[in-house]
Amino acid sequence: DEWPPVLTVYTEPDSSYNAWYDDNQKEKQQRIPLPQRNVHKQDLKRHRFPKLTFHHSSSSNSINNDNNICNKVPTLLPIDEFGITYSDPYLPWIHDIFLSNDGGNVQIIAQNRRCCHKGKAHKVTMEYWEGQLALFQPVAVKRVQGSGSSSSAIGSDGLSNSHQKQLYRLSTHEEADKDALETRFICRFKTIQHTTQSIQYEGETLSTYNYNYEFINWRKGKKTMVEMGKEFAYFWLSPLAFNCPLPLHLRMDQQRQQQPSLLLDIIPIRTPVRHNDRDGFFFHSGHGGPMTFNATKMWGSSHILPRIEDSGRWENLPVCNIKRQQHLSQLEEEEGKSGAVVDNKVVVQTTVDTAKTACTWTSAIHQRRGNERRISDGKARLREWIAFNLAVGFDHIYIFDNTGANATIFRLKGEVDPDFGTDQQDNKINDDLSSVTDLFPSSK
Repeated sequence: DEWPPVLTVYTEPDSSYNAWYDDNQKEKQQRIPLPQRNVHKQDLKRHRFPKLTFHHSSSSNSINNDNNICNKVPTLLPIDEFGITYSDPYLPWIHDIFLSNDGGNVQIIAQNRRCCHKGKAHKVTMEYWEGQLALFQPVAVKRVQGSGSSSSAIGSDGLSNSHQKQLYRLSTHEEADKDALETRFICRFKTIQHTTQSIQYEGETLSTYNYNYEFINWRKGKKTMVEMGKEFAYFWLSPLAFNCPLPLHLRMDQQRQQQPSLLLDIIPIRTPVRHNDRDGFFFHSGHGGPMTFNATKMWGSSHILPRIEDSGRWENLPVCNIKRQQHLSQLEEEEGKSGAVVDNKVVVQTTVDTAKTACTWTSAIHQRRGNERRISDGKARLREWIAFNLAVGFDHIYIFDNTGANATIFRLKGEVDPDFGTDQQDNKINDDLSSVTDLFPSSK
C-alpha cells in the first residue's frame, strides 16, 4: 500500500460482465449457471481522491489532520463525481460512513444512482445502472481457502485473518457461513501505522443489512425490485444502508480506547440483479414468504468470487472513532477541556440530557402527483408508524396533519370520499388524524 494512504476507487470495465449473458438472445438473459468473470487487477481503472489523504500531524489546524477529516467526512467524499468522472454500477454511491455508538459496526449510508434516471429516453442508462438494485438484494456465501492459505485463516469468531488468501463462494442458505446468510459486501479493515508509515491488514468481515430490502419489497406487494420506465415510485429502494462488523480484536481495542486510525475497503459481491417476477425471491426460512430463487441452479455450486485485488472496490475509507460517555471525564482531565481531541480520538460531550423526537407530515387521505392514485389508508399507516417509533425508543412524536388541505382539494373537485368523513352539506371536515393520535399517551 502506498504512503500516505489516499481514498481510492477501483472501477471494473463494462466488458467484465459479458461472460454472464447469452449473446444470441435479443434481450439480456443470464447464462445458467452463472459463469465466472474473467477480470484481473490490470483491467481495473484507478481513481484517487487526494482530499481524503491521511497525513499525520500534531497540529489540529492542519488541513490534512486526521481529526479534521473526521469532522467533515461527508463533504470530502466524491459524491458529485460518482457516475460522471468515475462510474461502476456495482459500487455503492456512498454519502456517509461512521462508527456505530457501541463500536461494533461501521455504518454506511449510500444512495441508488439508478433513481437519478427515468423515462423511455433513459432506457439504456437505467439498464446500465441495474447493478445498483443488486446491492439491495442479499446473497449467501461460504468461505473457502485460497491457494497457499491454511485453516488458521479463519478464526474462532468466523472472521478472516489471512491477507489475500481468503476466497468466497456463492452458496445456498443451507451451505452459507452463519454470518453470511444475507450479505452483499466484503469489508476489509486496515490500520494506519504512522510511526512506520505503513498500512497493517486487520481482517475481513461480511456486511449485514439493517433489514432485508427484498423481503420488504415483497411485503409491499411488488412483483419485482426492478421498476421499469419510472424508477421513482419505489422510494424505499432509494437510500441504501448497510453495516460492516468490526473484527473482534478491533472492538476490544475500541473498548480500551486504544484503537488506532482505521481504514475500510468495501468490495461488492457482484451478481446479476434478480428480476423477482422472473428469477424468484431469495429469502431464508427465518423470514417467511416465497423462497423461489434456486441458488444452486442460477449460480452453480462452485462459483468462486474474484480475489479482492482483482475486484472493483472502495479503498481507504476513513473510520472515525466515537468517544463513549464512561470515558469522557478521563479524557477531559487529560486534555483540560471538553469537546477536544485526545490521542487522535474525537471527544463528544454527552452529559446533557437528550430526548429522541420523531416527526412526520401526513394526511388521512391524499392523491399522488398527477392524480395517479388515491391513498386512503393514511390512518392505518400512521398508527403503525407511531407504534413502531415508540417501540424503538423515541420519546416524543409530532404529527403535522394535512387532512384539512386535502379535504379542501377533494371538495373543490367534487370528489367526496365516504370513508374520509367530509360532510358535503355543511362544508365541514368530520375526520382528521386525531382518532389515531388519541390512541397513544398524550405525554408522547
